[in-house]
Amino acid sequence: MAEITLLRHGQASFGSKNYDQLSDIGRQQSLWLGKHLREINKQFDRVVLGTMVRHRETAEGVMAGLKAEANFELHAGLNEYRFDGLLNPLRDQHPELWIETDHARRDYFHNMKLALTYWMKGLIATDGQDSWESFCERVIAGFNFAYDTPAKKTLVVSSGGPIAVMLANVLELGADRTRDISLQIKNCSISNILYNRESFTLDSFNDISHLLASGRQSHITFS
Repeated sequence: MAEITLLRHGQASFGSKNYDQLSDIGRQQSLWLGKHLREINKQFDRVVLGTMVRHRETAEGVMAGLKAEANFELHAGLNEYRFDGLLNPLRDQHPELWIETDHARRDYFHNMKLALTYWMKGLIATDGQDSWESFCERVIAGFNFAYDTPAKKTLVVSSGGPIAVMLANVLELGADRTRDISLQIKNCSISNILYNRESFTLDSFNDISHLLASGRQSHITFS
């Protein structure tokens, strides 16, 4: 069977003016993952990524750790949705639901879950954001591009939202479960899918073995 490894990007720059770049932790996560993959002798025939900066920086870090070279193939269908295109409409249109305290990350996940729910149900007028259905369609187009190949081992570097949609497609999950999965996918985690012409099988999910060694637990992140 062929294998697709779905990799969520390393920690991005949460709270900064430009989220779309890896933090120092994100760069370290990527390098550690590459070294871990080299230690277990895992190689890839093909590397596909979205067009976001954090996707490329993650792929570069992994390849550096692997001590391997790869030609990156890009597909915009693997890009994440725009966070502000969901969060801003939720805050403006449903201020009674919005939470803003001194706990920025906790507030973010609370607000993001609500924003995703309202987006999926068509209950917010989004700010230049695709509909949920259109988002899923473009992600699946990216997924099809990744797996429709003679390559036997493909690495796909993407984001939590698209990875959740790809996994939900394989597992035949509804929107609510897709949302919940997307919020649980850790930075620089890998999920493996085995497939042939007849079926897809989820082999592993949200694996962060490379971050479980002593002294690395502080590098386990979600945003």
